Amino acid sequence: MRPRLLPLLAALLCASFAQAATLAPEQRFRTLGDFSGKKPGKPARDVSGLACMPVANGAQRCLLINDEGSFAQFARIAENRITPRATLPIVGTDASPDTLGQPPQGICRAPGRFAELDGEAVAYADGAFYLAGSHGCSRNKGEFRLSAFHLARIKVDVEGAPTGRVELTYRLSDMLRQAGEAGAFFGRSLMDDNGLNVEGIAVIGDTLWAGLRAPSLGDRSFLVGASLTALFAPGHAAATAAPTVVALPAGRDRGIRDLAPLPGGRLLALLGPAQEQSLPYSLMLVDTARPEAAETLGELPARGGGKAESLTVLAEGRGALNVLIGYDGRKNGHFESYRLPLPAETR
Repeated sequence: MRPRLLPLLAALLCASFAQAATLAPEQRFRTLGDFSGKKPGKPARDVSGLACMPVANGAQRCLLINDEGSFAQFARIAENRITPRATLPIVGTDASPDTLGQPPQGICRAPGRFAELDGEAVAYADGAFYLAGSHGCSRNKGEFRLSAFHLARIKVDVEGAPTGRVELTYRLSDMLRQAGEAGAFFGRSLMDDNGLNVEGIAVIGDTLWAGLRAPSLGDRSFLVGASLTALFAPGHAAATAAPTVVALPAGRDRGIRDLAPLPGGRLLALLGPAQEQSLPYSLMLVDTARPEAAETLGELPARGGGKAESLTVLAEGRGALNVLIGYDGRKNGHFESYRLPLPAETR
């Protein structure tokens, strides 16, 4: 083979591998009706999280969050159909005196008004849904808006109906501030200063894992593990327990955009740009006990203005996962399902 042909061959091989790594959706899910947007009567175009209870009677009861409102919305998934249900207020027009812990102080560039939740993540475990605000400064002005610094718990019955009031806590901020080198970016601007931002949560046992969109440091993104017992302890004392911090080899300028728990204690992470870099979204299998062995399962195809921000595991079995991906920027989340190989645990 002529030497001058080697670079061309190498380029072709690299292109082939890149194409092979791009996942193909199995099907588009139909939404039977609209999810509620920020403006009354308008469909949601800012879906940022969806979590579901286990299948019961052929359907899953779920909760959806978007990042431009102060409410969540229930949903039902059956086969390839998603039916929006009732909305649930999470925060009001001002801070609640019943919120656990203490509000964070002395962060962001300037004070701002109590506004929307800026909901970025939702999880389900053991009879309760959990919702997290971004815990970051506002995007445009870098303002401190206390409404975005809440973690919520909604206990539900076997039908997915709430069984009491929404519980709110500020204590995730305490944990994030103590998160080692990542914690140093708490209260900074996401766009201008690589400021800390939560975009995914998952619950395994007593640990709530927060996946950080930023900071991205070198080629690392971060998971912060916090005790649910400490987060929702009665009273207004700040959390003092140290969190668990795990660095993932996510790649330069990449962060965690959502999380989902897997059997055996592993996590599935949706990765994407830490800010607005032109980078693909991908799925990574993570064992928090061996983060250096994290394995990329594939990249997601581009979706014309849609940002992959919602990851839900629908089913697992026979060495494979069925997952649902939702998109911020697309009407009602433009949900698509994917089937992924699930490598065996190697502990």
